[in-house]
Amino acid sequence: MKSSFTDTPSAADERAVEALVGDSPRGERRSDLRTRAAKRASSWLIPLVVVVAILALWQLLVVWLGLKPYFIPSPLKIASTFKDNFRSIADNSVPTIAQAATGFAIGNGLAVLMSIWFVHVSAARRALYPLAIILQSIPLVALAPIAIVTLGSGFTTKVVMTAIISFFPTLVNMMRGLAAVDPNMLQLFRSVNASRWKVLAKLRWPTSLPYLFAGLRITASASMVGAIIVEWISSDTGLGYMIINSTYQFDTPLLWASIVASSVLVLVAFGLVVLVERLLVPWSRTAEVSP
Repeated sequence: MKSSFTDTPSAADERAVEALVGDSPRGERRSDLRTRAAKRASSWLIPLVVVVAILALWQLLVVWLGLKPYFIPSPLKIASTFKDNFRSIADNSVPTIAQAATGFAIGNGLAVLMSIWFVHVSAARRALYPLAIILQSIPLVALAPIAIVTLGSGFTTKVVMTAIISFFPTLVNMMRGLAAVDPNMLQLFRSVNASRWKVLAKLRWPTSLPYLFAGLRITASASMVGAIIVEWISSDTGLGYMIINSTYQFDTPLLWASIVASSVLVLVAFGLVVLVERLLVPWSRTAEVSP
């Protein structure tokens, strides 16, 4: 006996209809994955194409205009010099990395501790925060000679200067992050008599992490640049020393090769911070604005 109701469509029929309509959940997920993959590819492919185009144009102009290497070397000449002097560049990169990494760790560690203190003790914030702003306003080239006269021209001075560079951006961002908690959540914690330590560990600290890494991305690059600049003033090793020495010797290809090495270190430092942020703060990626 035939039923008066229509038969339930089979799974194959449903898949066929979904394929025609194109709005199935599985289809939407695949489409989202393809869109995200395309965005990730374009995020590095477009800059790569631009850099390659600039280098190619640079090479063509140098050859076409017949520019001498001591004036403006071509990218191929710079690459050849980098290869020939790779051992010297690598050896001089070690002290620069050590100074930048040590100053980065000390400066950011002090900034995090002081920002926690400032958020919980308003009197300390009012008394000391203006001093931090004044210290940041002093140019590095003016502060470095004072540090050299006071501490000498060794490793300690370079670390102190790099720590000063790393301190202020992280302090500002961390203070904003610690204060950016949801007022309702803060009131909830207070309603159950949570201690300051509990509020910090369970509420303020997770909220502040995206702000912290925003500051770390800045200071990771700035600390490397700062270490190189301090080496310009007083040093007999490091990439900063190589840059100044090659300038005095009019070795322009080596000058450019040293600059390329410095740029690579800055990019690596920035990339490491971004990698750590993606591992420790994965939820912050959802708040990023797509280009």
